[in-house]
Amino acid sequence: MANEYLIDIHNYISDRLVSAENKKKEADADADFASRQFFEGQLEEWRQMRNYLASKVDLKTQKYF
Repeated sequence: MANEYLIDIHNYISDRLVSAENKKKEADADADFASRQFFEGQLEEWRQMRNYLASKVDLKTQKYF
């Protein structure tokens, strides 16, 4: 069984990615360049966190103790 805490972290990051993507689209529609740049930065940070976890933590082999 995978570590439930790690699964929650991955789900949280996925939710944040979806939220930032939606807000970036809203900023595009409003032609708000500053907000768009902010949300692009957020997306990049969340993607880096996800990539780090995916490369360093294998959810299939982690056990919940």
